[in-house]
Amino acid sequence: MADDDRAGDAALAQALRAARAHADAASQVARFLNRMGAVPDAAGITELASLLAREELTRDDRASALRAAGLGVPSLDPEAA
Repeated sequence: MADDDRAGDAALAQALRAARAHADAASQVARFLNRMGAVPDAAGITELASLLAREELTRDDRASALRAAGLGVPSLDPEAA
């Protein structure tokens, strides 16, 4: 296998890991919202903020990994110009 093929496989594997991490983060937000009451308390707001920050970070990681694997979609990528 050529070095380019190995690098491409590694980049694709990293993109898959990043996509799974983002899906997990989004699922955690959904689980939180499912159990949250109509009016969250201060601890609930703090937990939600943390979950949303993690979801945003994993989304950014996923987008970067996809770009590195050559799978960026310019019309959806805010960093594409």
